[in-house]
Amino acid sequence: MAGDGIDVDLDDLRTMVTRLGAFKTEFEEIGGDTDDVSDAVGRPAGRSELRDKVDEFQSGWDGNREVVVEDLEKVHQHLKDFVDTIGELDVELAKDPE
Repeated sequence: MAGDGIDVDLDDLRTMVTRLGAFKTEFEEIGGDTDDVSDAVGRPAGRSELRDKVDEFQSGWDGNREVVVEDLEKVHQHLKDFVDTIGELDVELAKDPE
């Protein structure tokens, strides 16, 4: 039928791919920042309980962060593949609308 199809803003999707890639990179690099928190906590009143809790959180965070980074990479790659495919299809359809 004439007029059937999809309406996709490729520029917005390409921007989303770029931003998601940047976010993924920042999330990967955030690991080193948790050491700064542990150092900043120090040993208030000569006690280490708070620092120990921060270190415990950091250990769990590092493991979970790796899983999140892997999932972000998958989402990023799927979105990029989708945008690439839609872009190629758009070019082909522009050549021959029949």
